[in-house]
Amino acid sequence: MTVYKYFTKIALKNRGIILSYIFIFFLISLINGSNITEREASFVPVELNVGIVDNSNSQLSQSLKDYLGKSHNLIEIVDDEEVIREQMFLEVVNAAIIIPEEFDQKVSRQEEAIELYRDDRRAESIQLQNQVNKFLTFVNATYEDGEFNLAEVKLALDEEVKIELIGAEEKVDNYGVAAWFKIYYNFASYIIIAIYIAVIGVIMSDFTNKNIADRMKMASKKFFTFNMEIYLGQLTVAALITLVFILGSVGIKWRDIGGVNFSKHLINIIVFSFSILCLTFLINNITRNKFVINGLSTALALGVSFISGVMVPQQFLGDKVLAIAKFFPTYYYVRINDMNINSLLDIRYELSMQLLFALAFLLMGLYFSKVRQRV
Repeated sequence: MTVYKYFTKIALKNRGIILSYIFIFFLISLINGSNITEREASFVPVELNVGIVDNSNSQLSQSLKDYLGKSHNLIEIVDDEEVIREQMFLEVVNAAIIIPEEFDQKVSRQEEAIELYRDDRRAESIQLQNQVNKFLTFVNATYEDGEFNLAEVKLALDEEVKIELIGAEEKVDNYGVAAWFKIYYNFASYIIIAIYIAVIGVIMSDFTNKNIADRMKMASKKFFTFNMEIYLGQLTVAALITLVFILGSVGIKWRDIGGVNFSKHLINIIVFSFSILCLTFLINNITRNKFVINGLSTALALGVSFISGVMVPQQFLGDKVLAIAKFFPTYYYVRINDMNINSLLDIRYELSMQLLFALAFLLMGLYFSKVRQRV
């Protein structure tokens, strides 16, 4: 076990890199998760700065402005598309509405009656679109004999429904805990990719030292035995790092751990760590250059995290982006964290995909390792 002992000895010398990554991870986790459990149990509307151009100046357009004015800050703007987009870029307004002269006629014919501009950087602007659609739906429902009954529209829009949530406090608490664990373990994947490739890559680069390489050629140790000891050393380092993340979540939320399906997160991170370890094994057998490995650790960790749902939820990503993300195990790892399951059978497909990636990385790594040994 000479190779294994030497591997673990080098790993201890690089503990500063490992500890710095872990410290940053826990610091960010505490900051991001501090307010999650305090989220509201109901939808809270957001007041927007809405630019408006009223070319109709009718009772119907005024009714629309009165309705939107209850929820948003209306600002008179110039009827110029270039100016409107510039003001949205500068965040003077978050959205803009242009009401045409023939507004009443278009509404009565159920045609597209207004021009709506939204700032895509503000997801809250979607609620403005919903409010406009709601107003027009109610208006069309009262259209009769060529007139709109705006009094009935106002009465219907002002009507409020009181809802009492039974056991709401408990549900909010469970939601907050589940959201915290999801964010914690999603972000852990980013650190795992970065730390595995960077740290294990630095360790493996020491094995390219000319003196060590010459000794290995003279030694009687077989190719299979050498690789088994190397991989056993990598497995030991990876297991300790993953264990820190698992114990960290238990230590921070030990009182609330009964409110989530912790076994799902536990199995998921173990399988994911194994697949990334196999990816690291492949990378280290393709190149041992420290600069290349450090670059790959940063590029892969950030790139894969952005397209797989770690930084941005998967529901907000495009179909083409998600299609690319499916070629990385992180996509399936994040899917499991986002899922509500009844048993582990519900996530068998996602776990199987991660294991298949691990097997593919491992076989390719062994192939390149054998090629390197012959050189």
